[in-house]
Amino acid sequence: MADVVKIVNNGLAITSALLSGESVVSPKWVGWGVGTTAPVVGNTSLETASAEARTVGTQTQQTTTTTDDTYQVVALITCTGAGKAITEVAVFNHLTNVVMYLRATFSAINVSVGDSIQFTIKSVLDNP
Repeated sequence: MADVVKIVNNGLAITSALLSGESVVSPKWVGWGVGTTAPVVGNTSLETASAEARTVGTQTQQTTTTTDDTYQVVALITCTGAGKAITEVAVFNHLTNVVMYLRATFSAINVSVGDSIQFTIKSVLDNP
């Protein structure tokens, strides 16, 4: 479970663009890293991205509190380089022409070459 999660400012812009019908790619590419600074709304990239390429996730609509109030992305990333302690994850709207939607940090998950982590990332829309 993530310690700190933020939909960043650019993520809010992606959301409003999608709602207004603009031609925007929905955020479903997931990347990981070893940065430990808590996310803030101004983040535009992972603090310390790892070498593995972003993985396209499966996006679905889920129910957390109210019917269909949650956007969920599930992605599996496999360690292909040297072992590392993964401490951050982010969701982007593209593989290469990238805008960050969300960033999270968490306690280290140690991976070796060939190890994988399946991330389930949920963005719950809430009425305050």
